[in-house]
Amino acid sequence: MNRPKLSVLVASSLLTAPAWAQTSTAATDLPPGQDPNSKLQPATQGAPLPPQVPLNQAAGSPNSQGTVFQTPGMPNMGLRISSGMGQVTRFSNEFNPAFSFIIDATAEAVDSDVGEDGLDAGLRSFEFTGNAWIDPNAWAYFIGVVEDESLNLEEAAIHYIGLGDRHTLRAGRFFIDFGKQMQIHVHELRTLERPLALRTFLGAEVKGEGLQWDSWTTAGDTTAVRWSLGAFSSALAEIEEDDLTSSTATVETLTPGSGEDLTYTARVTGFTDVGERGTFQLGASARLLPRFEFASEDAGAIGSDLSNSVFGLDATYGWVGPTGIESWSLGAELLMNSGDTGAEFTGADPTDPNDYTVVDEDLFGWFGWADYAWNRFNAVGLQFSQVELPDVANSNASEIEAYYTHMFSEFQRLRFVLAHTDSDLDGETSRFVVQYTAVLGAHGHGVNW
Repeated sequence: MNRPKLSVLVASSLLTAPAWAQTSTAATDLPPGQDPNSKLQPATQGAPLPPQVPLNQAAGSPNSQGTVFQTPGMPNMGLRISSGMGQVTRFSNEFNPAFSFIIDATAEAVDSDVGEDGLDAGLRSFEFTGNAWIDPNAWAYFIGVVEDESLNLEEAAIHYIGLGDRHTLRAGRFFIDFGKQMQIHVHELRTLERPLALRTFLGAEVKGEGLQWDSWTTAGDTTAVRWSLGAFSSALAEIEEDDLTSSTATVETLTPGSGEDLTYTARVTGFTDVGERGTFQLGASARLLPRFEFASEDAGAIGSDLSNSVFGLDATYGWVGPTGIESWSLGAELLMNSGDTGAEFTGADPTDPNDYTVVDEDLFGWFGWADYAWNRFNAVGLQFSQVELPDVANSNASEIEAYYTHMFSEFQRLRFVLAHTDSDLDGETSRFVVQYTAVLGAHGHGVNW
């Protein structure tokens, strides 16, 4: 099997080439009646090239459950079909909104040293989305999520591509661009949860309201480099109760009033072909919080004029077999949490802010994973994460997660997960989880690699 050229895959992922141009830009490949000198119309949300084998045999998972946040050139998650596919003229219907609904449910058995043991089942989240091209140079989307009987607006943003083929401006509320996992929603992960190191340093989710600029360039015929810069009026870490330790305080930013109160993000990443069937990607990310305060439910504000930075270095390797049916993906990320990293209760009165100690030290964490898909319906994987906790005793925690994922179709996914967490502060927790995810409609967010 001959893999498509890397440069073509890059172009197809950045909302700049129409669906019919994803295999060639030659005039002979244009749709009937299309002027080869006319301006290209925007395409879909980064739909990869179709696999070179029958759809029921393509490597990875089929489209609706395969995240659109897929590095071009990495093992494909099956043929991706999103709203906007096939847009050629202004008279087509791709400017009409496309809607989708996502159900993410779990049933689990838990054995914990500090939490509740036993069996539990429920709806983890219900997500509904809408997206559409609002003019030839702008694509907009929104994402609402119902969790714990409350409705939240997760994302609502506009992608503007009128600055040129290699530039995108995103404005609104959206997840920050950090590494290869923080941009996506939890139900799109290849694992049940984000790695422990990310949850500890950045939170289960981090979304902000602001502006981000993306651009990319090529280096030769087989290498591409992308970078982004973002500034947000607020980018708060959302921490699940299960991830709270005795030393964790909720992080909240001060009310924005100057440039120092903004949250800044940056990422640079590049990937290149390795051999005939492999792709290697290397990236670096940063999230800068120049001024913030910790907040406790009992004590209120803890500390003032604090600062914190999180840096990450990630590497990913993907390989597709000679038949295009099987694939391997391997990755790792090293993280450093620097500055004011936490607040620990060390006094006698939990309502007194002075009885909390702010931890100011560099902490390190990392995670690594491997995923093997022997066809587009079945995959297994293993992920391990280790992290230094923000407390005065220099505690550590680790987590291992093994999973098997089965795709009934492109719209239904069933996953079995075994997970074990070991923390110096909170003891051990073991979980067996059955996760069911269903997608109704055209599901897709933005572009990331």
